[in-house]
Parts: sequence; C-alpha cells; structure tokens
Amino acid sequence: MLIKDPWFTLVAVLALGLGIGVNSTVFTFVNAVLLRGLPFANPDQIVHLNSRNTAEGNGLGVSYPDYQDWRAQAKSFASLAGYQVTAANISDSGHPPERANGMKVTANAFTIVGERPIRGRGFQDSDDRKGAEPVVLLGYGLWKTRYGSDPNIVGRAIRINDVSTTVIGIMAEGMKFPNNADLWLPLVPDAQMERRDTRNLNLFGRLQTGVKLKTAQTELAGISRALEQQYPDTNKAIAAEVMTFNDRFNGGPIRIVFLALMGAVGFVLLIACANVANLLLSRSARRSREIAVRIALGASRARVIRQLLVESTLLAFLGGALGLLLSQVGVRLFDMAVADVGKPYWIKFTMDTTVFAFLVAVCFATGILFGIVPALQVSKTNLNDILKESGRGNAGGRRARWLASSMVIAELALTIVLLAGAGLMIRSFMKLYSMDIGVDTSHMLTMRLSLPEKKYPTPEQRRLFYDALLPRLSAVPGIAAASITSAPPAAGAGSRQMEIAGRAPADAKKLPDVTTMFVSDTYFDTLGVTMRQGRALRETDGDPGSEGVVVNARFASQYFPGEDVIGKRIRLKPGGRGPDAQEQKPWLTIVGVAPTVRQRNVQDVDPDAVAYLSYRLEPPNGTAILIRSQGEPGSLTSAVREAVQATDPDQPVFGVQTMDQLFAQTRWPYRVFGSMFTIFAIIALVLASVGIYAVTAYSVTQRTQEIGVRMALGAQASQVSWLILRQGLVQLAIGLTIGTAGALAATPVLRALLVQIKPSDPVTLAGIGLVFTTVTICACLIPARRATRLDPLKALRID
Repeated sequence: MLIKDPWFTLVAVLALGLGIGVNSTVFTFVNAVLLRGLPFANPDQIVHLNSRNTAEGNGLGVSYPDYQDWRAQAKSFASLAGYQVTAANISDSGHPPERANGMKVTANAFTIVGERPIRGRGFQDSDDRKGAEPVVLLGYGLWKTRYGSDPNIVGRAIRINDVSTTVIGIMAEGMKFPNNADLWLPLVPDAQMERRDTRNLNLFGRLQTGVKLKTAQTELAGISRALEQQYPDTNKAIAAEVMTFNDRFNGGPIRIVFLALMGAVGFVLLIACANVANLLLSRSARRSREIAVRIALGASRARVIRQLLVESTLLAFLGGALGLLLSQVGVRLFDMAVADVGKPYWIKFTMDTTVFAFLVAVCFATGILFGIVPALQVSKTNLNDILKESGRGNAGGRRARWLASSMVIAELALTIVLLAGAGLMIRSFMKLYSMDIGVDTSHMLTMRLSLPEKKYPTPEQRRLFYDALLPRLSAVPGIAAASITSAPPAAGAGSRQMEIAGRAPADAKKLPDVTTMFVSDTYFDTLGVTMRQGRALRETDGDPGSEGVVVNARFASQYFPGEDVIGKRIRLKPGGRGPDAQEQKPWLTIVGVAPTVRQRNVQDVDPDAVAYLSYRLEPPNGTAILIRSQGEPGSLTSAVREAVQATDPDQPVFGVQTMDQLFAQTRWPYRVFGSMFTIFAIIALVLASVGIYAVTAYSVTQRTQEIGVRMALGAQASQVSWLILRQGLVQLAIGLTIGTAGALAATPVLRALLVQIKPSDPVTLAGIGLVFTTVTICACLIPARRATRLDPLKALRID
C-alpha cells in the first residue's frame, strides 16, 4: 500500500525523518554529556567530593587535613585522591616557553581510575611526600607536539614553573583526567595546605563495589559532624558533598539546557506524529472499502489493526533511516561549533550502541503512536457504518474529523511552546550582540600570563616584573596603548566585600559585594575612555599611604546616590578564605569615576559596580595583557610575546585573542543553543502549518456535498470561505490558549540562558502569537479559496 501511494509515503517519511532525526541528534548530545560518563571501567563508581558551608550555602574545596581524615575513616570508598589545577610554564633548551594545563594529583590518582603510562612509570607513594625529587608525567598530546614523540624524553629533566623536573612517564593518547590536563605533577602539601581552614583541594574517589552514592554521602556527613565537634574553629557548618564525577562538570545549567533540548525535540516528534496520523485518517477515506471487504470476508478487528500498525511501523523505520542521515549531519555540525569551548575531554559526540538502541526504540514507539488512532478508527467493527460512510466518501465521519481537529490543536499548542522558547533565545541573542559594553573593541588584543610561584614568590618580585614589562609593551611599534588587568572587559572578575567609611553596615556578616579589578595606570587609556569625574589611576596610587581607587559610574550611583564620591573612602576585605582572609586591608580613597564598562553578569539588565585598584597594591600571579593597536591587532602577537620574553625568557603567554574573538567565544552558548531551538521551532512551525492545511483540505473534501448544497441555495463565496476559515480559527484559538499556558510553564527552564529577558516576556509571547496566527490563517485560506470555486452541480454528484 505504501508503494501504491508514493506521495503519501514521501510526505510521511519526510515528516517522520525530521522528527526522528532531531531526536536522535539531541539524544547523541545527551548521551555524551549526561549518560556515557568517564572512559574508565565502572565509571559510575567514580565520584567527586567537595565541602559546603551550610550556613552560607556556598560550595568549597576540601582542606588537606580533612582529606586525610575522610580517606582514613570512610569505608564507602575503595580509595580517595586529591587534585589541584595548576598553571604549568614549561621552559627547556631548544623550545620556546609554553604554557600547559597542569594538574597536581596525589600519588594514588591513576590507580583509582585504572590508568598506567604507556612509557616509563607512574607516580609512587614517595613522589607526593615532602622533600621528594620533582617529577612529572606528560600527556600524549604534549609529548607529541613539543617533543616530537621522542621516547628518550623519559628520564630527562625539563623546567616547569622554573623548577627542574624529571619526566618519569608518558600517559596514553586521549588521557587528560581529571579535566583536560596536559601534564601531571605530584601534589606535595606545603605549610599553607596543611591548615584545616585552607580549602583549596578537589577530591575524587571510587566507591566500593555495591555501595550506593547515598550511602557514601550519609557516611561522610557523619564524619563531617564529628570533625565539626573536634575542630569547631575551622569546621563549623562544613559538610561533605558527594556527586558523580560527570555531574560535577556537566550538571547544573548544562544539564537543564540539554534536557530542555530533549523536551523540545520530543515536541517536534509529537507534532510529526500528529501530522502523519492526520494523513492516515484522510487516507482512510480511500481505504475504507478495502477494510470493509476484509472485515466482510472474516478478518478480525485485531488482524486489521495489526496490519495497519505494521504499515505505520514500516513508515516509522523509513523515517528513521532518513533521520539517521540527518542526525549524522547535525552531530557533525554541533561538534564543529563547540570544538573550542573547553568541554571536558571525555565528551565525544559519537553515535554508539546506546544511541542506535534509542533510535530503534523511537522508531517502534513512533510507529505505534501515530498509527494506533487511525487503526482503531478505520477498523470499527460496525460493517454497515463503514459501508455507508465509504459510500459517501466520508469514512470516519464526524469522529474522524474530531480526531483530526484534536491532533491539530495539539500540534498548535506544542508549536507555540517551541516558538516561545526559540523567541526568547533569539531575543537574548540579539540583546547580547547589540549590547554596548562601554568600550570600542575593534582594535584590541588580549592574552594571559601566569607567573610561577617558585620564581616570583613575593608581591615585590611580581610588581617588578610588571613594572619592567609595561614600558617594553608601550615601545612596540603599532601599539597605541598597553596595560595589564586582572581580566579583560566583559570577561568576568572576582568580587570582594566592601566597607564604607563613616557608615555602619546593616549586617556586619553580609557586607555588599563589589567587582574588583587590579589594573595598571594605563588601563583606561587602553580602553579609550575618559573619566566622568576626578582622575585615572597613577603609579603612586599603589604606594603605602597613597592607596587610591577608581570606581565606575554604576558604583557611584549605587552606593553614593546624589553625592560627590571623590574623596570618599572604602575598604575591601581580602578575597578567599583561610588565614589571609583575616588580614586588615588599608582604606582606599576614591580618586575618579570611570564610565560604566560591563565586566561580568552580562545577563543582568543593570551592569555591575566595579572598583579599579592599582596592581601595585596586590600584584597578582596571573593577569591579562590588554593592547589597543593602531592597525590590525592580531599582527602584534609576536611582538608582544617578544616583549614578555625580553622581560623573562622563560615566561610564556597564552590565550591570545582579539577582543572580538573573546566576545564571540563567551557568546557561544547563546549562539549554538539559540540556533538549535530556532531550527527546532521552524521545523515545528512548518509541520504544524502543513498539518492544519491538510486537515482543513480534508475537511473541505469531507464537506463537498454540504458546500455544494449551500452554494446551490445561494451562499456567497465569502460565506463559504468563512465557513472553512472559522474551523481553523477555532482550532487556532484553542491551540494558542493551551500553548501559551504551556509556554509560561516550560520556558523558565531556559532562565540560565536568557539575557535581560524574563521567561514570561510579553513582547516575545505576543510576537509569537502574531506570527503563528498569520501562518495559520494562510494555511487555512488555500483550501477555503478552493472551496469557493466548487461547482455546485459537480459537488452534489460526488458519491
């Protein structure tokens, strides 16, 4: 029967192919990000551990003494290991300095995950003890690119962060655990780490066979309570948290977004199923005689239903074959779009057996879903009704029309939900791209550097490095201005709690947080902005007794509304936790007000309040270089790198980007996921439009004789057109009402991706309603106009 009606088969396969294809595509992403897990044996046993301050509700690392206690007392784990992310500046003769992603790990780290080096040896227990000789394990990629896969590198000393370190082994290709590591160093605790209030360690472990995550959490909770009683000064309100390793890196907003995508493509598939079901209902008009004959010859209703479901399942698998091809294209395009966004190394967007099993299951379920209602309708056991209705060309009668109308309403409602989500994403995307961050970025270049703690242990040494670097940068031909900053504009920043001189805080435990930037005195010249009030920073503003600070206009209006802020004094509490957090910082005098430049929280309507301090107050280990060029900024990369290495030959720079490239990278979630939601919504809109057109055209066919009678009795073309159009408008009104309610309930899951827009944004919902109403009316007008052109005499003669 499918071969005899090729146009029906083609339309059905296309609709199902789109629906199944987008589901297979998104499930491939969900499988890679949320389900598949780490590429080790029994990955579900590998968990991540951290601490949480239950009084303040914020997550923390784990202190080294707590780690030792957890490791010694917890019986739910086969073993626990610690790690820290570290910048690794590699410098050795014959190669330019290079920055690598380093990990400091305890000696048992690779034993837990079951990995061994392909050359040399792994870490031994003696390697992470005080006084041990410095050793390193190289990642396969670093070994290949920097050392040309030289097997003799094992046993050779290289310099890492200005420390001579012996290479003891090479890890296997693709091994980057815990997260995109290029090399691994032993985690040797120092005096600072051995403080119980220094919580800067990450933990992972392997559960004992048969132990559940909840059991491990309960046990650690008991250990944490005991430690709180034993060490009340450092462990008060400190609780342990256990989660799967995959949840640690792919949970939160990422999980929500991918599940929202899965829901969106599920809607697309339901719309496609409703479309094909309506096609089958309209096709039953031509098959009613065949079915009637089969029943008259003794075929049972169950046998007829089984035959029709076999046909629908075959249709579904044909659609699945097309969907598989579309899915492979979609997966490849998505993989290319997120290739450079820093996703965890174990995420590979490939179609494995789990994806194929899902595809087969979806094909079976889809075939039953869109086939069951038409099969039940056309296989009614009342043979006389079938013969009478088929004789009038009205197989299914009012019940068939009601079913078709109900499915169209469902299509419309689901499409409204999808369009609302896509509309919100598009508006967020447009707001983000049109956002004025307060700076002209067209000729700006940025890169980062990280000063090794071993080589630059004191603030004075770091200050001298920056003091020597800045004149060299300014002397480079083609550079209009150069500066250093803790972060480029709109690239995020740290925050600190603030006191204001002369004001008693409402709650001494909850001081206001202020975005804090450490910059050179040339920073505002590099940005190309002019002070609104007062002056910019000077070199002396970082000297003892001359601690000046520049604030932005947002800061002035938020904390000193209607006042002259120049001369006001503020004090910022030290960042982080531990003993340094108790240090009393000097009062800072506000010397200038800068224009508001967005630094973080671009999704908020109001920009953040920012305080700009001289880097000389607290010279950081890691910083960004910011360049304003006279011409093409990318052409200055080599010259800037040479200026840095003229200051320190072993110091690499990394993360070289123009500011425009940096902004494009920070906007990738909105671009990629917004595009996906839009594509799915367009597919849904096309399918829904085709569905309402098909049902309206089917209705015209079913009511041909009625229309003929009305026209014979003098009905005008406009009356006939309204008769048909009214049916579509009623369906539209019901679908809009249900769909809008569904959108208001569903769109809040996208909150994390919205920029300066609420999930219930009335402009978006109104615009979606207008677009959808227009499309629906157009879909109804074509069959309505066709109805007005019927010849009453011919219409009355139709059987």
